[in-house]
This record gives sequence, structure tokens and C-alpha cells, in this order.
Amino acid sequence: MSLAVLLAAASIPSLALPPPSPLNGLAGCWRVTGTVEGKPTTAIARGSRRLGGHYLLFELHGLNPKDPYDAAIIMAEAGPGQLTAWWMDSFGGPGSAAGKGGVVGAGFLISYDYGSAVFINRFTPQGQGWRWQIDARPTGKPATAFARYTLSPGRCGPGFSVF
Repeated sequence: MSLAVLLAAASIPSLALPPPSPLNGLAGCWRVTGTVEGKPTTAIARGSRRLGGHYLLFELHGLNPKDPYDAAIIMAEAGPGQLTAWWMDSFGGPGSAAGKGGVVGAGFLISYDYGSAVFINRFTPQGQGWRWQIDARPTGKPATAFARYTLSPGRCGPGFSVF
């Protein structure tokens, strides 16, 4: 190859694709173990891309029949390194909140403002799964641990959205 061809090729702008979203890492089925407000909990979860791949729907289904809990979290890329989300859960309207955040290293962080407190959700890759930490920061007070989860590859089972 001649020097002229190499120099011409070097001057062509790169068409590199943006880095893949860390949200893609939540796609699939998960076994969830951990604590909420210090109490042990187990759940199953499923992440799936929706609406042409623009959104990730993350569904959490608690496995304790004495303390039932379900959540659906819709997350999306909102620009380079930025994320937006909506949290819905079995508490109904009062348990719903908009979230904003961004990519942090190989993971991401999304905060949900409920007025009296902000809930900070941090997802960090861990082996073949994820570590999911939720801290509650009441207005005017320091943040405290609210929930600590480990997500390991698992089976989805029944109870998830079919749309």
C-alpha cells in the first residue's frame, strides 16, 4: 500500500459506535438475594428491552408471600452517559417516581426523588451478575443503607409482563 493511501485512510473520521449501554447488562433473568431495611429478602427479576429497544423494563417479583412486593422500573438512555427512569411498584401511585442518573464506570446510578427523601440506586457489575445498592437520603440528613441486593443469573418463572 502506498504512503498516500495510508495517509488518506488516516484522515477519514472514525465511525466508531458509542459504547454499549450498561442497561443491556440487566437483560435476562435474575435471582435476587439481599436485605431491605436490614431484613433478608429474595426475589426474581427480569430485564427486557422494549419499544424498539429504546427502553429496558426491569421487573422485580418478591418471593415472600407474607410480605408481597413487585416493582417495574423503566429505564432508558437520555443522551451520552445519561439515563432516565420511572419506578412503579405495588404501593401504587405514592410508590412511583421519576429518576435521573448516568453511567458510572461499568455500571450506573439512578436517583429517585420522593420529596421527603431521595433514593439512590447504584448498579455495579459483579462477576456474572450485579450488585444493586439503594441508599435513602432524607431531606437534610445523610444517606443510609436502604437495600442491598446481589443479582445472579437465574430463571424468570411466572408473574412477569407479557406486553
